Amino acid sequence: MFLEELTFILKRRRTLVSFAVLAAIPILVGTVLATLGGPKQGNGPAFINEVTNNGVFLGVTSISTSQLVVIPLVIAIVAGESLSAEASYGTLRYLLLSPISRTRLLVVKSFAVLCYAVIACLFMVFVGVVFGAILFPVGNVITLSGTSVPLLDGILRVIGMGLLAAISTFSIVAIGIFASTLTDSAIGAAAITFGATVVIVILNNIPELVQVAPLMFSNYWASGADLFRSPITYHFIIKNLIEQLGWMTIFFLGAWARFSTKDISS
Repeated sequence: MFLEELTFILKRRRTLVSFAVLAAIPILVGTVLATLGGPKQGNGPAFINEVTNNGVFLGVTSISTSQLVVIPLVIAIVAGESLSAEASYGTLRYLLLSPISRTRLLVVKSFAVLCYAVIACLFMVFVGVVFGAILFPVGNVITLSGTSVPLLDGILRVIGMGLLAAISTFSIVAIGIFASTLTDSAIGAAAITFGATVVIVILNNIPELVQVAPLMFSNYWASGADLFRSPITYHFIIKNLIEQLGWMTIFFLGAWARFSTKDISS
């Protein structure tokens, strides 16, 4: 059942469009940098100054550029339609008539969307690294600490950053699943999810709220950059994982409470 659900998500037209959007980011960024050169030192997104020296960093720059808007948007769309689209089409009622518990159905759909988030972020990293290798030289990777690590080590760190970017969206997935149990409008659920994400990101950047900022799920999204330190520091990475787990637990429990008692009439 899980594989069928994941395959269904990956084959949907809007999912394919989301992959096209995610691929367009590194392609556009790489093309601009190859044509016009890199920005002045210290300007632009994280690691963008290193792309022209080492194409591996195009994957990193793509993630850091997209993490606040593009990635949350595509995740919100897929998560928001997970149950609401089924309800609007009338297929959710037939699913529940089969010998499948609502809890199992919710878990399967949630896990499938979580896997989509991982696949989407790793896909962006893959396109970035491959396109970066085509446009720019590649070699040993210079870390934020100024040390050099072998190319393979650097690529593994880029993949790790992609995984952390995906894990950072797990709270968005949970909010999307919860929103999807509240309405039979896929667009409405996606709008609720993305709107909530935007609000949290804005609040997280207000200096007066610095005391509560660590509780906001976007606070440690940039922790993946710590993978490019030598030695790697895990303090903020672990905090991000704990934070995502906390938000996931709250909203998945909310989704379960809502879905397990929801009157399905569509």
